[in-house]
Amino acid sequence: MIEQAGSAAPFRFSTEDVRPSERTAVWREVLGRVHLHLDVEQVGDGPLRATVESHRWSSVSLYFSETTPVRATRTREFVQDGDGDFRLLRADGAGYQYVSDSIDEIVENGRSAFLFNGVAGSVRYLGPCRVTAVRVRRVDIANAIRGFDDRAIRHVGDQTALRLLDAYTDVLRRQGPSDDPVLAAQVASHLTDLVTLALGATGDAAEVARGRGARVARLTALKRDILLNLASPDLTIGAVAARAAITPRYLRMLFEGEGMSFTDFVLEQRLARAHRMIRDPRYADRMISTIAFASGFGDLSYFNRVFRRRFAMTPSEARAHAAAN
Repeated sequence: MIEQAGSAAPFRFSTEDVRPSERTAVWREVLGRVHLHLDVEQVGDGPLRATVESHRWSSVSLYFSETTPVRATRTREFVQDGDGDFRLLRADGAGYQYVSDSIDEIVENGRSAFLFNGVAGSVRYLGPCRVTAVRVRRVDIANAIRGFDDRAIRHVGDQTALRLLDAYTDVLRRQGPSDDPVLAAQVASHLTDLVTLALGATGDAAEVARGRGARVARLTALKRDILLNLASPDLTIGAVAARAAITPRYLRMLFEGEGMSFTDFVLEQRLARAHRMIRDPRYADRMISTIAFASGFGDLSYFNRVFRRRFAMTPSEARAHAAAN
């Protein structure tokens, strides 16, 4: 499937939606040459299977793929297109080999490298893998890192920044790109900040990146952790901070910077989940107490009290109102 509906819609491609006899040709011409500006060829004798999804956030693009072994090459022909962007590229499940002129290096499974589009070079995935790439503009990186140059490949070792980047891109993939240009530009700025930190930015540039992109990414990851654990009785500030490898004090500061407390955010999300379930006809046969407990409330009287205060009606009234409309 190839899908591109609207300026902010993700681009999606799947070989499963192409006849087997045409997969290689469509993959090479439509996906490789037209969309990615790469010469893509299959490696090995097995059937070609791949999905690709790309999201555009203003000046930054995110690419996600699951693929059998292939080789993707920026040929000298493609280098003439003037593309001077960089790709932070990671493959999970198998590493990849990068070759360019006298360079021949292996990037191990789950590791990341920073590749320059302005030189001819190829990436060969060493097995079936999941690929994630963050594409950023050279000018944005050069403005943040003093003495930045156009070397073909940089290995990236700052695992803390990479973990934040991974968590942030995962959330962005789930929600999809935005038509709001202001929001898109903010997200692009945050992604660029995280890439510069991963590359080892120092001094003022690092301070700006940590105070902007890293803070937003960490708070986004914390909120996702909370949403995944709403029903857990162990959803405490200490437990969430421990999973994120930060102190409870720093966690509180992150939420306070958003004008809320950790406790208020958790309560609001639990109420929102309970409200959705109570109004959803799929849960009409469930007792309200069951929904309350599934939303993380251990005290039914407390749940009834805060629900009425938040929605100006009791849980039973909310269910009846939804059924009548």
